[in-house]
Amino acid sequence: MLGGGPDPGDADWSDVLGYAQDVALGDGSLPDEYAETHKLKFRRDSLQRKGLRPGALQVYYGSGDSMEPRIHDGDAILFDTSDTRVVDNRIYVVRYEGHVYAKRLQVHGDLVFIESDNDTDPKWRRPVLVREGDDFEVIGRVRWIGSWED
Repeated sequence: MLGGGPDPGDADWSDVLGYAQDVALGDGSLPDEYAETHKLKFRRDSLQRKGLRPGALQVYYGSGDSMEPRIHDGDAILFDTSDTRVVDNRIYVVRYEGHVYAKRLQVHGDLVFIESDNDTDPKWRRPVLVREGDDFEVIGRVRWIGSWED
């Protein structure tokens, strides 16, 4: 154990459900209602500091490059399903036109736009306006991204 301190017990950790579900960063992933699940451990005090409840958290995995440099292909994306109120310039897991994405949402007055961080992605080069009646749902706000450093 690093630091040589006492080994924290299971009481110090919370399980968060992870799914073998890709969340598209570019072309779109279809929701997989039979996605294999596993559990990831997060420090309970860390979640509490952020006001997060383990039962409302899920982890999907990024697929694609349209959210680079913030989210990379294969990154773990922890999101809060209880936080669906759109706040300007935050990243959310959303369902749009039948696909699941991790995208930044921009708010301009009463208008909401879906946007990618990577402006070289041809499909997401420009923000997409969400119109009333569109097949669109905010699944949850992204709160943590697990990414490897080069």
